[in-house]
Formats: sequence, C-alpha cells, structure tokens
Amino acid sequence: MSQLDSQINAIKEIYREIKKAGSRIQPVVVGKFALTVYTQGMYPAGNISLLFPDLNLLKKVLKELGYQSMGDFWVRGDIAVEVSRKFEIIPFGTFNRIEVDGEIINVISVEDLLIDMMNECIAGDENVCNLIKMLVRSYGKAIDFHYIFQHIKNKKALIKFKEFKKDLN
Repeated sequence: MSQLDSQINAIKEIYREIKKAGSRIQPVVVGKFALTVYTQGMYPAGNISLLFPDLNLLKKVLKELGYQSMGDFWVRGDIAVEVSRKFEIIPFGTFNRIEVDGEIINVISVEDLLIDMMNECIAGDENVCNLIKMLVRSYGKAIDFHYIFQHIKNKKALIKFKEFKKDLN
C-alpha cells in the first residue's frame, strides 16, 4: 500500500469515528495534503492537515485511534495528522466534496487553496509558484477566477495571479 493510500485510509477512519461520535460535520483537508489530492498524488505531502471546528472532538478521536500528540501533530506509525487552526483560509466555508473509494472527503476549494498558496509564492517560493501554475492549467476551466480576484487580499498576489491566469489563454 502506498503512502497516499495509507493517508486516505487514515482520513476515512477519522471520518468514521467522528461520525460515530455524533458529529454531523466532517473535517476539511487543507494545506499541502489538499494539494496532494488535487494533483492526484503528484505532489506528495508528508502529513495530513485537517481543519475542524471541534478541536476537542478531533483530538479525542485521534487519541482513541492510537495517535500520539506532538504539538499540532498527531502521529501513528508513518501517518502524521496536523490539526490546523487556520480557519481564515476558508473564509466562507467553501470546500469540495471529493469521492475517494466510495467515500466522500471534504477538501478545501481549489480557489481557497490557490489563494493560501499564493502567500508562499510571493514570498519567493518558486516551487509553490510552479505548483500554482500547474493547478491553474489543470483546473483552469473549473476555477472561479472571479472568486479568487474578489477574495485575494495581497495586491502583489493579485497581480501575480492575474499573470498566471493570462498564461491560460
């Protein structure tokens, strides 16, 4: 079983336990693992980043599943789960529901992921800039550019993103 398969299985296991605990909502995959999902594993992330409003429930579930706390990370074997507190990256609760092996996983919208990644790009991380370009090319027809332009806060990021969009044409 690949690392990605193990990570997806871990997410599904966490979802099942959160549902058993009575929660009607599920965590949202964010950060570099969301990028792994959107690139279908071409960009492998070492850890799963989850965003969930009930941090106590998420931590309880992780503990019951045998994960051990190491700061914001919970580790079990070769699986590391980051409990993200960056609620601002999903300003309007936008996420995609992606089917994986018959189960639905919530993943931050590609638009919000791109907005979040753009901060690293304009800080000088060329690898992230190249990943943004790749995502724009791959998902160009499906991306809501109006949403991005409306919600991107940094003027430099906006200018750079418009350059990336221009490359689509």
